[in-house]
Amino acid sequence: MKKGWISTITGLILGVVISCFVLDYNGWTLVSIGRDGTTANTLNELDFNLITNAFVIILVCIGVVYGGLTLLINKNDSNE
Repeated sequence: MKKGWISTITGLILGVVISCFVLDYNGWTLVSIGRDGTTANTLNELDFNLITNAFVIILVCIGVVYGGLTLLINKNDSNE
């Protein structure tokens, strides 16, 4: 149980850090200009490719950390 929590939190932190450095945010910004040239309305949209790719990176990091902990624990158990 402890291995699951450690791998989830560590994988989440690593995944967010890797996503921030590797992925680029390309969100849309729609600006409506009024008749007198002023900004009437601004609409910001989310980049769903960024969200999906960040989620995949986080899941992979969680899996790698969990697998690494499993191998480390099994190796220590077999040496004793």
